[in-house]
Amino acid sequence: MSNADARLVRTLPPHDKPFGGGREARRSATRRLPLGAALVGSDLASGALSILVAVAGVAAASGNAETAGHAHAGLLLLLLLGINGSLGLYRSNIANPIERFRLRLIGAALFVLAGVLTWIRTASTVDLVIVPIVGLVAPVTGLWIEHLVRMLLAKYGSYSTPVAVLGTGAESRALARLLLHRPGCGLRPTGYIDDGADAEPGLPREEFGAAAGALPVLGALDGWHAEDGTEVIVVPDYGRVQRSLLTLNRLGARQVLVITRLGDFPMFNLQLRNADCFVALELSRRSGEYSKELKRAVDLIVAPLLLLVALPIIALLALAIKLVDPGPAFYGQWRVGQFGKPVRILKLRTMYRDAELRLQRVLASDPALRAHWQRHFKLTEDPRILPRLGNLMRRASLDELPQLWNVVRGDMSLVGPRPFPAYHMDAFDPEFRALRATVPPGLTGLWQISSRSNGDLDAQRAEDSFYIENRSLLLDLYILIATLPAVLGASGAR
Repeated sequence: MSNADARLVRTLPPHDKPFGGGREARRSATRRLPLGAALVGSDLASGALSILVAVAGVAAASGNAETAGHAHAGLLLLLLLGINGSLGLYRSNIANPIERFRLRLIGAALFVLAGVLTWIRTASTVDLVIVPIVGLVAPVTGLWIEHLVRMLLAKYGSYSTPVAVLGTGAESRALARLLLHRPGCGLRPTGYIDDGADAEPGLPREEFGAAAGALPVLGALDGWHAEDGTEVIVVPDYGRVQRSLLTLNRLGARQVLVITRLGDFPMFNLQLRNADCFVALELSRRSGEYSKELKRAVDLIVAPLLLLVALPIIALLALAIKLVDPGPAFYGQWRVGQFGKPVRILKLRTMYRDAELRLQRVLASDPALRAHWQRHFKLTEDPRILPRLGNLMRRASLDELPQLWNVVRGDMSLVGPRPFPAYHMDAFDPEFRALRATVPPGLTGLWQISSRSNGDLDAQRAEDSFYIENRSLLLDLYILIATLPAVLGASGAR
Protein backbone atom coordinates (compact mmCIF):
# COMPACT_ATOMS: atom_id res chain seq x y z
CA MET A 1 0.00 0.00 0.00
CA SER A 2 1.29 3.46 -0.83
CA ASN A 3 1.89 6.35 1.51
CA ALA A 4 -1.29 7.97 0.22
CA ASP A 5 -3.68 5.16 1.21
CA ALA A 6 -4.99 6.99 4.27
CA ARG A 7 -6.93 9.70 2.46
CA LEU A 8 -10.26 9.72 4.26
CA VAL A 9 -13.59 10.70 2.71
CA ARG A 10 -16.94 10.69 4.53
CA THR A 11 -19.71 8.58 3.04
CA LEU A 12 -23.13 9.81 1.98
CA PRO A 13 -25.65 10.45 4.79
CA PRO A 14 -27.71 7.41 5.85
CA HIS A 15 -31.29 6.79 4.80
CA ASP A 16 -32.92 5.67 8.04
CA LYS A 17 -31.00 7.07 11.03
CA PRO A 18 -27.68 8.81 11.76
CA PHE A 19 -24.53 6.82 12.33
CA GLY A 20 -24.06 6.13 16.00
CA GLY A 21 -27.46 7.40 17.06
CA GLY A 22 -28.90 7.15 20.58
CA ARG A 23 -27.01 5.43 23.39
CA GLU A 24 -23.99 4.61 21.21
CA ALA A 25 -23.59 8.28 20.29
CA ARG A 26 -23.59 9.28 23.96
CA ARG A 27 -21.02 6.60 24.80
CA SER A 28 -18.84 7.71 21.90
CA ALA A 29 -19.05 11.35 22.99
CA THR A 30 -18.08 10.37 26.54
CA ARG A 31 -15.03 8.46 25.28
CA ARG A 32 -13.94 11.44 23.20
CA LEU A 33 -14.17 13.92 26.08
CA PRO A 34 -10.63 13.24 27.45
CA LEU A 35 -9.13 13.69 23.96
CA GLY A 36 -11.03 16.93 23.36
CA ALA A 37 -10.09 18.20 26.82
CA ALA A 38 -6.42 17.37 26.20
CA LEU A 39 -6.42 19.21 22.85
CA VAL A 40 -8.11 22.25 24.42
CA GLY A 41 -5.67 22.10 27.34
CA SER A 42 -2.66 22.00 25.01
CA ASP A 43 -3.93 25.11 23.20
CA LEU A 44 -4.69 26.80 26.52
CA ALA A 45 -1.07 26.26 27.57
CA SER A 46 0.39 27.29 24.20
CA GLY A 47 -1.87 30.37 23.99
CA ALA A 48 -0.96 31.49 27.51
CA LEU A 49 2.74 30.98 26.74
CA SER A 50 2.44 32.94 23.49
CA ILE A 51 0.69 35.86 25.21
CA LEU A 52 3.29 35.84 27.99
CA VAL A 53 6.13 35.95 25.44
CA ALA A 54 4.44 38.76 23.49
CA VAL A 55 3.64 40.90 26.56
CA ALA A 56 7.11 40.42 28.02
CA GLY A 57 8.79 41.20 24.69
CA VAL A 58 6.78 44.36 24.08
CA ALA A 59 7.27 45.52 27.66
CA ALA A 60 11.04 45.01 27.41
CA ALA A 61 11.27 46.75 24.03
CA SER A 62 9.13 49.73 25.05
CA GLY A 63 10.46 50.08 28.58
CA ASN A 64 6.89 50.08 29.86
CA ALA A 65 6.12 47.19 32.18
CA GLU A 66 2.44 48.20 32.44
CA THR A 67 1.11 47.43 28.98
CA ALA A 68 -2.57 46.99 28.31
CA GLY A 69 -1.77 43.46 27.20
CA HIS A 70 -2.00 42.37 30.82
CA ALA A 71 -5.62 43.49 30.98
CA HIS A 72 -6.53 41.95 27.61
CA ALA A 73 -4.64 38.66 28.16
CA GLY A 74 -7.76 36.70 29.12
CA LEU A 75 -9.76 38.03 26.18
CA LEU A 76 -6.90 37.30 23.78
CA LEU A 77 -6.70 33.73 25.05
CA LEU A 78 -10.46 33.19 24.69
CA LEU A 79 -10.36 34.66 21.18
CA LEU A 80 -7.54 32.32 20.15
CA LEU A 81 -9.25 29.23 21.59
CA GLY A 82 -12.58 30.21 20.05
CA ILE A 83 -11.13 30.61 16.56
CA ASN A 84 -9.16 27.33 16.75
CA GLY A 85 -12.26 25.56 18.03
CA SER A 86 -14.39 26.93 15.18
CA LEU A 87 -11.84 25.53 12.71
CA GLY A 88 -12.37 22.04 14.14
CA LEU A 89 -9.06 21.55 15.94
CA TYR A 90 -10.79 20.08 19.00
CA ARG A 91 -13.52 18.02 17.33
CA SER A 92 -11.50 15.15 15.90
CA ASN A 93 -8.03 13.65 15.93
CA ILE A 94 -8.55 12.13 12.45
CA ALA A 95 -6.45 14.69 10.61
CA ASN A 96 -2.97 14.82 9.19
CA PRO A 97 -0.63 16.79 11.52
CA ILE A 98 0.35 18.96 8.56
CA GLU A 99 -3.32 19.78 7.92
CA ARG A 100 -3.76 20.63 11.60
CA PHE A 101 -0.77 22.99 11.30
CA ARG A 102 -2.35 24.63 8.26
CA LEU A 103 -5.52 25.21 10.28
CA ARG A 104 -3.42 26.74 13.06
CA LEU A 105 -1.92 29.21 10.60
CA ILE A 106 -5.39 30.13 9.34
CA GLY A 107 -6.53 30.54 12.94
CA ALA A 108 -3.55 32.76 13.71
CA ALA A 109 -4.34 35.03 10.75
CA LEU A 110 -8.00 35.32 11.81
CA PHE A 111 -6.89 35.99 15.39
CA VAL A 112 -4.63 38.87 14.34
CA LEU A 113 -7.36 40.39 12.16
CA ALA A 114 -10.05 40.09 14.86
CA GLY A 115 -7.73 41.29 17.64
CA VAL A 116 -6.53 44.37 15.78
CA LEU A 117 -10.06 45.34 14.71
CA THR A 118 -11.33 44.91 18.29
CA TRP A 119 -8.71 47.05 20.04
CA ILE A 120 -7.60 49.45 17.31
CA ARG A 121 -9.64 52.35 18.76
CA THR A 122 -8.88 51.76 22.45
CA ALA A 123 -5.34 50.36 22.66
CA SER A 124 -2.08 52.17 22.05
CA THR A 125 0.20 51.31 19.15
CA VAL A 126 2.59 49.54 21.52
CA ASP A 127 -0.20 47.36 22.89
CA LEU A 128 -1.52 46.51 19.41
CA VAL A 129 1.87 45.00 18.56
CA ILE A 130 1.11 42.25 21.09
CA VAL A 131 -1.64 40.79 18.89
CA PRO A 132 0.47 39.97 15.78
CA ILE A 133 3.31 38.66 17.99
CA VAL A 134 0.85 36.23 19.59
CA GLY A 135 -0.34 35.30 16.11
CA LEU A 136 3.24 34.46 15.09
CA VAL A 137 4.19 32.54 18.23
CA ALA A 138 0.94 30.61 18.87
CA PRO A 139 1.11 28.22 15.85
CA VAL A 140 4.68 27.28 16.79
CA THR A 141 4.06 26.65 20.48
CA GLY A 142 0.72 25.04 19.62
CA LEU A 143 2.41 22.52 17.34
CA TRP A 144 5.12 21.76 19.93
CA ILE A 145 2.78 21.30 22.89
CA GLU A 146 0.23 19.33 20.84
CA HIS A 147 3.05 17.02 19.76
CA LEU A 148 3.99 16.34 23.39
CA VAL A 149 0.35 15.85 24.42
CA ARG A 150 -0.24 13.50 21.49
CA MET A 151 2.80 11.41 22.50
CA LEU A 152 1.53 11.23 26.09
CA LEU A 153 -1.99 10.22 24.99
CA ALA A 154 -0.61 7.62 22.57
CA LYS A 155 1.44 6.11 25.41
CA TYR A 156 -1.77 5.37 27.31
CA GLY A 157 -3.82 4.45 24.24
CA SER A 158 -6.09 7.51 24.48
CA TYR A 159 -5.17 9.29 21.25
CA SER A 160 -6.38 6.80 18.65
CA THR A 161 -10.03 6.14 17.83
CA PRO A 162 -11.01 2.43 17.84
CA VAL A 163 -12.12 1.33 14.36
CA ALA A 164 -13.38 -1.82 12.66
CA VAL A 165 -12.22 -2.66 9.13
CA LEU A 166 -14.87 -3.88 6.69
CA GLY A 167 -13.83 -7.09 4.98
CA THR A 168 -11.34 -9.85 5.75
CA GLY A 169 -9.39 -10.11 2.50
CA ALA A 170 -5.92 -8.99 1.52
CA GLU A 171 -6.92 -5.37 0.88
CA SER A 172 -8.60 -5.03 4.28
CA ARG A 173 -5.60 -6.60 6.05
CA ALA A 174 -3.21 -4.28 4.21
CA LEU A 175 -5.31 -1.31 5.34
CA ALA A 176 -5.23 -2.54 8.95
CA ARG A 177 -1.43 -2.89 8.81
CA LEU A 178 -1.13 0.63 7.43
CA LEU A 179 -3.20 2.09 10.29
CA LEU A 180 -1.31 0.06 12.90
CA HIS A 181 2.03 1.28 11.56
CA ARG A 182 0.82 4.90 11.26
CA PRO A 183 -0.64 5.81 14.68
CA GLY A 184 -0.52 9.46 13.68
CA CYS A 185 -3.59 8.79 11.52
CA GLY A 186 -5.58 8.64 14.77
CA LEU A 187 -7.27 5.33 13.86
CA ARG A 188 -6.60 2.12 15.82
CA PRO A 189 -7.94 -1.08 14.19
CA THR A 190 -9.60 -3.48 16.65
CA GLY A 191 -10.76 -6.15 14.20
CA TYR A 192 -12.60 -7.02 11.00
CA ILE A 193 -16.26 -7.18 9.97
CA ASP A 194 -16.84 -10.18 7.71
CA ASP A 195 -19.03 -9.02 4.82
CA GLY A 196 -18.58 -12.29 2.93
CA ALA A 197 -17.23 -10.49 -0.13
CA ASP A 198 -13.61 -11.57 -0.16
CA ALA A 199 -13.20 -14.74 1.88
CA GLU A 200 -10.10 -16.50 0.62
CA PRO A 201 -10.43 -20.19 -0.32
CA GLY A 202 -8.49 -22.43 2.03
CA LEU A 203 -8.18 -19.81 4.78
CA PRO A 204 -10.42 -20.77 7.73
CA ARG A 205 -12.34 -18.01 9.47
CA GLU A 206 -10.43 -18.43 12.75
CA GLU A 207 -7.11 -17.81 10.97
CA PHE A 208 -8.04 -14.36 9.69
CA GLY A 209 -6.68 -12.75 12.88
CA ALA A 210 -3.28 -14.43 12.70
CA ALA A 211 -2.96 -13.64 8.98
CA ALA A 212 -3.76 -9.97 9.46
CA GLY A 213 -1.79 -8.53 12.32
CA ALA A 214 -3.36 -10.70 15.09
CA LEU A 215 -6.67 -8.81 14.80
CA PRO A 216 -9.89 -10.84 15.34
CA VAL A 217 -12.97 -11.06 13.19
CA LEU A 218 -15.53 -9.11 15.24
CA GLY A 219 -18.55 -10.65 13.54
CA ALA A 220 -20.56 -10.86 10.38
CA LEU A 221 -21.93 -7.75 8.70
CA ASP A 222 -25.54 -8.79 9.17
CA GLY A 223 -25.27 -9.58 12.88
CA TRP A 224 -22.54 -7.33 14.36
CA HIS A 225 -23.29 -4.07 16.21
CA ALA A 226 -20.86 -1.40 17.49
CA GLU A 227 -21.27 -2.05 21.21
CA ASP A 228 -17.66 -3.01 21.97
CA GLY A 229 -16.20 0.49 21.91
CA THR A 230 -15.79 0.72 18.13
CA GLU A 231 -16.50 4.27 16.97
CA VAL A 232 -15.59 4.21 13.28
CA ILE A 233 -15.85 1.71 10.43
CA VAL A 234 -13.25 2.04 7.68
CA VAL A 235 -14.02 0.69 4.23
CA PRO A 236 -11.18 -0.17 1.81
CA ASP A 237 -13.09 0.70 -1.37
CA TYR A 238 -16.25 2.50 -2.47
CA GLY A 239 -17.75 -0.62 -4.02
CA ARG A 240 -18.28 -2.09 -0.56
CA VAL A 241 -20.25 1.00 0.47
CA GLN A 242 -22.55 0.62 -2.52
CA ARG A 243 -23.22 -3.00 -1.62
CA SER A 244 -23.59 -2.49 2.14
CA LEU A 245 -24.69 1.11 2.79
CA LEU A 246 -28.06 0.32 4.36
CA THR A 247 -26.50 -2.33 6.60
CA LEU A 248 -23.61 -0.05 7.60
CA ASN A 249 -26.10 2.59 8.71
CA ARG A 250 -27.57 0.21 11.27
CA LEU A 251 -24.29 -0.87 12.90
CA GLY A 252 -24.21 2.00 15.42
CA ALA A 253 -20.76 3.40 14.60
CA ARG A 254 -20.24 7.16 14.79
CA GLN A 255 -18.63 7.40 11.33
CA VAL A 256 -17.94 5.41 8.22
CA LEU A 257 -14.73 6.38 6.40
CA VAL A 258 -13.99 5.28 2.85
CA ILE A 259 -10.32 4.80 1.99
CA THR A 260 -9.33 6.00 -1.48
CA ARG A 261 -6.19 4.64 -3.14
CA LEU A 262 -4.34 7.45 -4.90
CA GLY A 263 -0.82 6.07 -5.13
CA ASP A 264 1.88 8.72 -4.79
CA PHE A 265 -0.23 11.52 -6.23
CA PRO A 266 0.27 14.91 -4.46
CA MET A 267 -2.34 15.15 -1.73
CA PHE A 268 -2.32 18.77 -0.57
CA ASN A 269 -4.15 19.90 -3.72
CA LEU A 270 -7.15 17.61 -3.26
CA GLN A 271 -10.61 19.17 -3.35
CA LEU A 272 -13.87 17.39 -2.52
CA ARG A 273 -16.60 18.14 -5.06
CA ASN A 274 -20.18 17.26 -4.09
CA ALA A 275 -22.53 17.37 -7.10
CA ASP A 276 -26.16 16.34 -7.33
CA CYS A 277 -25.45 12.81 -8.45
CA PHE A 278 -21.87 12.09 -7.35
CA VAL A 279 -19.03 12.87 -4.96
CA ALA A 280 -15.65 13.44 -6.60
CA LEU A 281 -12.06 14.20 -5.63
CA GLU A 282 -10.49 16.86 -7.81
CA LEU A 283 -6.79 16.19 -8.37
CA SER A 284 -4.45 18.84 -9.71
CA ARG A 285 -0.71 19.07 -10.16
CA ARG A 286 0.38 22.64 -9.53
CA SER A 287 4.03 22.28 -10.42
CA GLY A 288 6.45 25.10 -9.81
CA GLU A 289 4.31 26.71 -7.10
CA TYR A 290 7.20 26.51 -4.64
CA SER A 291 10.03 27.94 -6.71
CA LYS A 292 13.68 27.18 -6.14
CA GLU A 293 14.31 30.93 -5.80
CA LEU A 294 11.87 31.21 -2.87
CA LYS A 295 13.30 28.10 -1.22
CA ARG A 296 16.83 29.46 -1.57
CA ALA A 297 15.75 32.84 -0.16
CA VAL A 298 14.32 31.12 2.94
CA ASP A 299 17.59 29.20 3.35
CA LEU A 300 19.69 32.38 3.14
CA ILE A 301 17.53 34.17 5.71
CA VAL A 302 17.15 31.39 8.29
CA ALA A 303 20.38 29.35 8.03
CA PRO A 304 22.85 32.18 8.93
CA LEU A 305 20.76 33.09 11.98
CA LEU A 306 20.69 29.47 13.14
CA LEU A 307 24.42 29.16 12.51
CA LEU A 308 25.17 32.15 14.74
CA VAL A 309 23.13 30.60 17.54
CA ALA A 310 24.78 27.19 17.05
CA LEU A 311 28.42 28.35 16.93
CA PRO A 312 29.02 28.26 20.74
CA ILE A 313 27.47 24.77 20.93
CA ILE A 314 29.61 23.56 18.02
CA ALA A 315 32.78 24.93 19.69
CA LEU A 316 32.04 23.21 23.02
CA LEU A 317 31.30 19.89 21.31
CA ALA A 318 34.49 20.08 19.26
CA LEU A 319 36.51 20.53 22.45
CA ALA A 320 34.74 17.60 24.12
CA ILE A 321 35.46 15.34 21.12
CA LYS A 322 39.17 16.10 21.27
CA LEU A 323 39.23 15.26 24.98
CA VAL A 324 37.47 11.89 24.45
CA ASP A 325 39.39 10.79 21.33
CA PRO A 326 42.29 13.02 20.23
CA GLY A 327 42.18 13.94 16.57
CA PRO A 328 40.14 16.15 14.24
CA ALA A 329 36.79 17.21 15.69
CA PHE A 330 35.27 17.85 12.22
CA TYR A 331 35.23 15.75 9.11
CA GLY A 332 33.73 15.91 5.66
CA GLN A 333 31.74 13.06 4.15
CA TRP A 334 30.84 12.69 0.49
CA ARG A 335 27.12 12.27 -0.10
CA VAL A 336 24.88 12.23 -3.19
CA GLY A 337 23.33 15.66 -3.81
CA GLN A 338 20.93 17.20 -6.29
CA PHE A 339 21.24 15.93 -9.89
CA GLY A 340 23.41 13.11 -8.50
CA LYS A 341 26.34 15.45 -7.91
CA PRO A 342 28.57 14.56 -4.92
CA VAL A 343 28.54 17.06 -2.04
CA ARG A 344 30.94 17.11 0.90
CA ILE A 345 28.87 17.63 4.04
CA LEU A 346 30.40 18.78 7.32
CA LYS A 347 29.86 16.87 10.54
CA LEU A 348 31.17 16.76 14.07
CA ARG A 349 32.97 13.47 14.62
CA THR A 350 30.97 11.01 16.73
CA MET A 351 33.06 7.93 15.92
CA TYR A 352 36.54 6.58 16.60
CA ARG A 353 39.12 7.43 14.00
CA ASP A 354 39.34 3.74 13.00
CA ALA A 355 35.55 3.47 12.82
CA GLU A 356 35.30 1.59 9.50
CA LEU A 357 37.78 -1.06 10.62
CA ARG A 358 35.72 -1.63 13.79
CA LEU A 359 32.53 -1.92 11.74
CA GLN A 360 33.94 -4.47 9.28
CA ARG A 361 35.17 -6.66 12.14
CA VAL A 362 31.70 -6.74 13.72
CA LEU A 363 29.83 -7.37 10.45
CA ALA A 364 32.21 -10.16 9.51
CA SER A 365 31.65 -11.92 12.86
CA ASP A 366 27.81 -11.66 13.04
CA PRO A 367 25.60 -12.56 10.00
CA ALA A 368 22.44 -11.24 11.73
CA LEU A 369 24.00 -7.82 12.26
CA ARG A 370 25.25 -7.84 8.67
CA ALA A 371 21.70 -8.50 7.41
CA HIS A 372 20.33 -5.70 9.63
CA TRP A 373 23.01 -3.32 8.32
CA GLN A 374 22.13 -4.14 4.71
CA ARG A 375 18.46 -3.30 5.41
CA HIS A 376 18.79 -0.18 7.61
CA PHE A 377 22.44 0.94 7.27
CA LYS A 378 22.30 1.49 11.04
CA LEU A 379 23.17 -0.62 14.08
CA THR A 380 21.49 -0.42 17.48
CA GLU A 381 24.82 -0.99 19.22
CA ASP A 382 27.30 0.60 16.84
CA PRO A 383 30.93 -0.23 17.76
CA ARG A 384 32.19 2.83 15.88
CA ILE A 385 30.52 5.45 18.10
CA LEU A 386 32.38 7.29 20.85
CA PRO A 387 31.05 6.22 24.29
CA ARG A 388 28.42 8.51 25.86
CA LEU A 389 29.40 11.68 23.95
CA GLY A 390 28.91 10.16 20.50
CA ASN A 391 25.56 8.65 21.39
CA LEU A 392 24.37 11.91 22.95
CA MET A 393 25.33 13.92 19.88
CA ARG A 394 23.67 11.49 17.49
CA ARG A 395 20.46 11.17 19.51
CA ALA A 396 20.09 14.95 19.61
CA SER A 397 21.42 15.36 16.01
CA LEU A 398 24.05 17.78 17.31
CA ASP A 399 26.65 16.29 14.97
CA GLU A 400 24.66 17.73 12.04
CA LEU A 401 24.93 21.38 13.19
CA PRO A 402 27.99 22.20 11.01
CA GLN A 403 25.84 21.45 7.96
CA LEU A 404 24.23 24.85 8.44
CA TRP A 405 27.36 26.06 6.64
CA ASN A 406 26.54 23.66 3.76
CA VAL A 407 23.09 25.30 3.59
CA VAL A 408 24.67 28.77 3.44
CA ARG A 409 27.03 27.60 0.69
CA GLY A 410 24.15 26.18 -1.34
CA ASP A 411 25.19 22.50 -1.16
CA MET A 412 22.01 21.73 0.77
CA SER A 413 18.69 23.22 1.79
CA LEU A 414 17.22 23.52 5.28
CA VAL A 415 14.47 21.03 4.36
CA GLY A 416 14.66 18.13 1.96
CA PRO A 417 15.56 14.44 1.76
CA ARG A 418 18.69 13.76 3.79
CA PRO A 419 21.84 13.31 1.65
CA PHE A 420 22.79 9.63 1.67
CA PRO A 421 26.16 8.03 0.86
CA ALA A 422 26.43 6.41 -2.56
CA TYR A 423 26.20 2.86 -1.12
CA HIS A 424 22.91 3.80 0.60
CA MET A 425 21.47 5.34 -2.58
CA ASP A 426 22.44 2.24 -4.58
CA ALA A 427 20.05 0.20 -2.41
CA PHE A 428 17.05 2.06 -3.91
CA ASP A 429 15.47 1.42 -7.30
CA PRO A 430 16.54 3.63 -10.25
CA GLU A 431 13.16 5.38 -10.45
CA PHE A 432 13.35 6.60 -6.85
CA ARG A 433 17.00 7.62 -7.22
CA ALA A 434 16.03 9.75 -10.22
CA LEU A 435 13.13 11.32 -8.28
CA ARG A 436 15.35 12.09 -5.29
CA ALA A 437 17.93 13.77 -7.51
CA THR A 438 15.39 16.40 -8.62
CA VAL A 439 15.52 18.26 -5.28
CA PRO A 440 18.38 19.50 -3.10
CA PRO A 441 19.19 17.42 0.00
CA GLY A 442 18.12 18.86 3.33
CA LEU A 443 19.41 19.39 6.85
CA THR A 444 16.10 17.99 8.10
CA GLY A 445 13.22 16.29 6.38
CA LEU A 446 9.98 14.38 6.75
CA TRP A 447 11.78 11.14 7.55
CA GLN A 448 13.73 12.85 10.34
CA ILE A 449 10.56 13.96 12.18
CA SER A 450 8.79 10.61 11.81
CA SER A 451 10.66 7.31 11.45
CA ARG A 452 14.23 8.61 11.82
CA SER A 453 16.60 5.65 12.21
CA ASN A 454 13.73 3.23 12.90
CA GLY A 455 12.58 3.50 9.28
CA ASP A 456 13.88 0.94 6.79
CA LEU A 457 14.40 1.51 3.07
CA ASP A 458 10.67 1.25 2.33
CA ALA A 459 9.82 3.89 4.97
CA GLN A 460 12.57 6.18 3.66
CA ARG A 461 11.31 5.81 0.11
CA ALA A 462 7.67 6.47 1.06
CA GLU A 463 8.36 9.55 3.19
CA ASP A 464 10.89 11.10 0.81
CA SER A 465 8.53 10.51 -2.13
CA PHE A 466 5.70 12.14 -0.19
CA TYR A 467 7.84 15.20 0.50
CA ILE A 468 9.07 15.56 -3.08
CA GLU A 469 5.57 15.20 -4.57
CA ASN A 470 3.99 17.58 -2.02
CA ARG A 471 6.78 20.07 -1.32
CA SER A 472 5.59 23.56 -0.50
CA LEU A 473 6.44 26.46 1.77
CA LEU A 474 3.81 25.22 4.23
CA LEU A 475 5.30 21.73 4.35
CA ASP A 476 8.85 23.11 4.79
CA LEU A 477 7.66 25.37 7.61
CA TYR A 478 5.91 22.47 9.33
CA ILE A 479 9.00 20.24 9.10
CA LEU A 480 11.30 22.98 10.44
CA ILE A 481 9.07 23.62 13.46
CA ALA A 482 8.39 19.91 14.11
CA THR A 483 12.12 19.11 14.06
CA LEU A 484 12.68 20.47 17.59
CA PRO A 485 10.24 18.15 19.43
CA ALA A 486 11.42 15.23 17.25
CA VAL A 487 15.04 15.92 18.25
CA LEU A 488 14.20 16.44 21.91
CA GLY A 489 12.19 13.21 21.93
CA ALA A 490 15.11 11.47 20.19
CA SER A 491 12.73 8.76 18.99
CA GLY A 492 14.48 6.38 16.63
CA ALA A 493 17.72 8.39 16.57
CA ARG A 494 21.08 6.68 16.67
